[in-house]
Amino acid sequence: MKTLKIVVYAALAIFHLTTIIVLSVGRGNFDFLLKLFNKLDLMMYGAYLGFILFATTILFDYLNQKSIKGLNKKHQDDLNELKAKLYDKKESEPQKTAPPLKVDDTNSAASDESAEIRED
Repeated sequence: MKTLKIVVYAALAIFHLTTIIVLSVGRGNFDFLLKLFNKLDLMMYGAYLGFILFATTILFDYLNQKSIKGLNKKHQDDLNELKAKLYDKKESEPQKTAPPLKVDDTNSAASDESAEIRED
């Protein structure tokens, strides 16, 4: 994983952990929530930071999907090229026809003789 991705994911994890801790501390303390409300500007900056981190992770995912699609297309083109080479190789080789089936004359002669013996 690239260093920038690691930094963004770490920042996003810290952002979520901080949010969970702040909400857990302020759950039963109404005065804490009022003080937090007075620092609404600071909370807005935190919300903007969270949105930027979220948008960055979406961008990373989009770029990753784009590179995977390009790689899949390259592999599909390579596969089609190899199939064409294999087809051309098979077409250039002379066709080998199967030799005609030989009738075993010894068996037919033996059956003719046995038919003659029975007639006698």
